[in-house]
Amino acid sequence: MSNRRIGALLSYLNIFIQAILGFVYVPLLLYYMGKHEYGLYQLMGSVVAYLAVMDFGLSTTTVRFYSKYKALKDTIKMENLLALMQRIYAGIICLMLLVGVAIYNFLDVIFANGLTAAELVQAKHIFLLLMVNVGVTLFGLLYQSVINSYERFIFLRGLSTIQLIMQPLAVIAVMQQWPTALAMVAVLTVMNLIMVMIKIWYAYSRLKVKIVFHYFDKDIFHQAKILALAVFGVAIADQIFWKTNQIILGSMWGTAEVAVYSIASLIYMNYMALSQAISGVFLPHVTEMITNRATNKDLSDLMIKIGRLQTYLLGLVFGAFIVFGRQFISLWAGDSFLDAYIITIIILIPFTIDLIQNIGLAIMQAKNVYGFRARVYGLLALINIGAVIPMAYYGRGIGAALASGIVLFIVNAICMNWYYAYQLHLDIKRFWKSVTMIILSTAVLTGVGCIVVNLVPIVSWQGLIVGIVLFTIILLGLYYLLSFNAYEKKIFRLSNVKK
Repeated sequence: MSNRRIGALLSYLNIFIQAILGFVYVPLLLYYMGKHEYGLYQLMGSVVAYLAVMDFGLSTTTVRFYSKYKALKDTIKMENLLALMQRIYAGIICLMLLVGVAIYNFLDVIFANGLTAAELVQAKHIFLLLMVNVGVTLFGLLYQSVINSYERFIFLRGLSTIQLIMQPLAVIAVMQQWPTALAMVAVLTVMNLIMVMIKIWYAYSRLKVKIVFHYFDKDIFHQAKILALAVFGVAIADQIFWKTNQIILGSMWGTAEVAVYSIASLIYMNYMALSQAISGVFLPHVTEMITNRATNKDLSDLMIKIGRLQTYLLGLVFGAFIVFGRQFISLWAGDSFLDAYIITIIILIPFTIDLIQNIGLAIMQAKNVYGFRARVYGLLALINIGAVIPMAYYGRGIGAALASGIVLFIVNAICMNWYYAYQLHLDIKRFWKSVTMIILSTAVLTGVGCIVVNLVPIVSWQGLIVGIVLFTIILLGLYYLLSFNAYEKKIFRLSNVKK
């Protein structure tokens, strides 16, 4: 079994572990910290997330070009690329600290209406620690990119598994004595530092990575700049779509409203991880395909092959959430968080379009034409801010989600599909034809499931688990009968044999 396939399987293991831990972890945090303290942590996390995008897309750029030079066996350019990126990262960390200090001085103004005086004091302390956390993360990204380029996904995903298990245990242990958001952030920072140091050790000792500055390569600097700025632009737009809503809600309505929205955010970010578990390991492979002059048909075939698998998985999860999500949130977080159900559905509808096609993003990055997505996302992200402010004022979290959902639909369903079809010349018509029956099967069973749940209310965890298991079995049966092709049936049979 290839490292890439094992990496994807380990990614799903991590998602499963994260879901199980979240199932226990978030209610425990709410128990120890309370709704307002948890909301404060999420609010500051949303602010600091803007500093995290100051990677400027360099990690993706490093993977793309290092993979290319590795395929060409050009060790001089491999060493030189890392030396150049190392110098750039040092400058970025200094810039991040300057920007962070500027934001820190304006926190009183930004949240004067949404936070109490005591909350503002703690928010500043949390912000400083999170800023250190971001600096540590940026320092380690170069080495993580190298490990990705070598497709050592087993090591990376295995390390993530260890972190997923150890981090909540450490946080809950600390919560016993110091049940505050500040104590939680301190634990996260220490854990992050340990993980970064392990990645650095692996890059040098196992991969024998050499970072040597041979010369200033103007050509690679220019090409890297194009991709890096494009990825950075998309990252900024992503922060606006995924984090700004919480900042706006916090400034208008306070930490309680942020806590509700953050529950929805936790769900749709885990949903995103399901898709990226497959596509996230394909950038080095796609880069090698394009370096070796793969045809548009080859790339279309890959997009359809992976897109169908993602549609099965996301269709199953999204359908189950529509049917059982309200009961799940009620049992998990409490009835005061039920608005998160509507918020999640509003966001997931347009988001799913992007996720089942995200091999297309790897193709854009490998071809160094990611600038289109950056321009479109950047423009519509600004429109999103203008739309969210009045919608959040009148509709709180649901209003903010509705504004973002409409904008995301324009980006993902219209703009990106046009670009894939007419600029990248991928066979998008064939893509949508290939997933139509999967979507219809999911929609029909989801509709039936909603009717059944309304007739037979679910009030316990046992009932919820039984309902989800039945829904999964029936939908997999429909997929097998109506949608699976020969390749997918082979995968399904092999997975059952292994079980």
